[in-house]
Amino acid sequence: MEDTTSLGELAARLCRPVNYQGRRVRAINPFASADSALLEAISRGEFALNGLRNRDICALLFPKSARDQAEQKRRAAAISRKLRLLRAHRLIRKVPRTHRYQLTKAGRIAVTALITARNANTQELTKLAA
Repeated sequence: MEDTTSLGELAARLCRPVNYQGRRVRAINPFASADSALLEAISRGEFALNGLRNRDICALLFPKSARDQAEQKRRAAAISRKLRLLRAHRLIRKVPRTHRYQLTKAGRIAVTALITARNANTQELTKLAA
């Protein structure tokens, strides 16, 4: 993917609250553990063709099975709120007439850049800067 947008511009766009369907949606913090786990989950290659579902993300973010039906509903609701957050920031879009979501082109670029920046070490960055 060729893109000349700086990481600062990508992060600045995501690190601001946005309005989505008349409501304020919080900013994404790509360096917080919960948000970074979500970004890593949606960027997995297995979702590239068919997209992702609430159930898929729930299985990745909550590896242990739910104790009861109420906890399973709470988890599904929490993932729905996270999907709304990603839709508000235009990282994912809904596939029409399905329960699936796809990463947008801009979302793929932003998520890949943020994950790469999060996993980069200072020694490698210093070599590249020199």
